Amino acid sequence: MKMFSMPTEPRQAALAGAGIASPRNAGETMRNPLAGTTANSSVLSFSHSEFSDLIGASRISMLAGSAFGSWHLTAGIESLNYDKIQGYTEDGLTADGLSFTAATMAAQLGIARTFNSMSTGLTARYANQNIDDYHMQGILFDGGVKYNLLKNFAFGAVFNNFGWIFSDVKEIAPLSVQAGVTANYALPLGFIGALSADIYRRNDSAEELRTGLEIMFKELFSLRLGYPISGEENDALSAGLAVRLSFIAIEYAYQNRSALGANHIFGVNLYF
Repeated sequence: MKMFSMPTEPRQAALAGAGIASPRNAGETMRNPLAGTTANSSVLSFSHSEFSDLIGASRISMLAGSAFGSWHLTAGIESLNYDKIQGYTEDGLTADGLSFTAATMAAQLGIARTFNSMSTGLTARYANQNIDDYHMQGILFDGGVKYNLLKNFAFGAVFNNFGWIFSDVKEIAPLSVQAGVTANYALPLGFIGALSADIYRRNDSAEELRTGLEIMFKELFSLRLGYPISGEENDALSAGLAVRLSFIAIEYAYQNRSALGANHIFGVNLYF
């Protein structure tokens, strides 16, 4: 279930997980409960992650969001499915003809609201994981708060995956906390820049500084770069872009971290 700690939406992935204080679209609510406040109109968000051969899996998600007065509601589903996995004997040797499958699925509901310069969000998630004949379920919660200072700075903090795992053996949910700041600044020719720096910590990993840079042009085009700093060999540059035309926005991100290899994340947002 560590999938629920990965930045799997295109913008988050391109920024190396940074930008928690500055969500841009409702699809980010899959990992950032504050992103629900961006659903000022009805929106459908789709994303697909194609992992490297090191992982042999793909992830898909769909999220719907809309505003009801001052409240913003979201609902989403996602699944991670692995290719057939070769089994092994007790001696560690490949067992001919023995293979199994693994998959994780989740559904979530979220609510968010903006109070003047402050925003809050809360998400509840039900998750189910199957690895061959081993099953586990979880009830997990994400929550966060952000504050806009003046017009150029935003501070945010979130927690992810606080809850319970139900299985035959002891399992721990991938609880994480993240806090960060985003600074927006005007550039020549109508471009806008946004620089984000976030501190991230998961209960089973080292502290990580996530940095991201986004260059935007009138909400029509965005170029994104990100780099996580943790002192481990897993650090690597990520990048992505987004284009919006009328009622549709198309996004892409590329990540290359040693533990996962090169991964591609695609996203489409439809606005109504």
